[in-house]
Amino acid sequence: MNVKSKLAVAAVFAALAVTPVTSIFASSKSDARSVAAQDACPTKKDSYKIGFANLTTGVDFITAVEAGMVSAAGAAGNIELVIANNNLDGATALNNAENFVAQGVDGVVEFQTDEKFGNVIMNLFQNTEPPIPVIAIDIPMPGATFFGADNYKAGLMAGEAGGDYANENWGGKVDYILVLELPQSGPIPAARMQGQVDGIQGKLETPVPEENIIRLDSKNTQDVAFKVVSDALPLIPEDANIIAVQINDDTAQGTAAALEAAGRTEHSIIVGQGAVESGLTEMLKENSLYLGATAYFPELYGSKIIPAMIDLLECRAVPPAIYVDHQFVTKENICEVLPDSKACATLGGASTEEATPEATAAS
Repeated sequence: MNVKSKLAVAAVFAALAVTPVTSIFASSKSDARSVAAQDACPTKKDSYKIGFANLTTGVDFITAVEAGMVSAAGAAGNIELVIANNNLDGATALNNAENFVAQGVDGVVEFQTDEKFGNVIMNLFQNTEPPIPVIAIDIPMPGATFFGADNYKAGLMAGEAGGDYANENWGGKVDYILVLELPQSGPIPAARMQGQVDGIQGKLETPVPEENIIRLDSKNTQDVAFKVVSDALPLIPEDANIIAVQINDDTAQGTAAALEAAGRTEHSIIVGQGAVESGLTEMLKENSLYLGATAYFPELYGSKIIPAMIDLLECRAVPPAIYVDHQFVTKENICEVLPDSKACATLGGASTEEATPEATAAS
């Protein structure tokens, strides 16, 4: 073989040798990019399993939240929603959290009431690999994205409405404030209660003395509210003007029943929080004590929570707190604020009066 032939053969082998090596390097770079992308967002997938631990069952507000979550998960198209019931109990919430981890959920939405269990539950989720992102509804949990009420502002709306009523009907004289609160849930829901008290006091020329602000642990339920209010009323003079402020519509109904049973309707009114169907029904009763409630629109929670959870799972920026909008609802503006409610249908689909700007101002 002459020199030219040897050079030609060598060139062919060189070309054959270079091509696979180049391909290997290109493939390696592609794999590295894929690994880097996975490392950059280790929770990103084509579809997700989301755990939703709801607060309890049998309460209109909670039922509406769950229905909205189910609807929003279905609309997303790539969400499997696993639902559990925390049953208003921290230990149950922890057990549900352990079950979520065992089932391999990608993200969790927690609606749990016991502040003391927040750290324990979050530690469980944060110690998985990768850590499980969490959205906490209404009661904050350390390290979770908060979703829920702008509590102080929501409370202030209701309290100011109560104070306005007292000025217009009682000459501004309020003797007692009953505060149906939920101490176990910590400082954030407590801001809802403080907003209501401050709203009343800010409207009165002579504020209610601190010793006449009676704080009662409602346990978040109608039955307990009825009991604790019934026990407190004998300590209050029969001709005293009372405004009762509430953690939710259920406690408002229990409070109303207690005031009615004690014959204390002439000098009492109630303002509250939630404005779900049971609360609206209470407002529509003849001679109702329930002046109104700040609406939270629980049926819309899912439409905001599910997109936020997907953003968290796909490593997009999410604010540390996402607040719902609020409006103060009375029987006069139900159909303007909640046109699809059963209460509006009961009214024939039209409000009985023009709503005041204060009542319809959204946050």
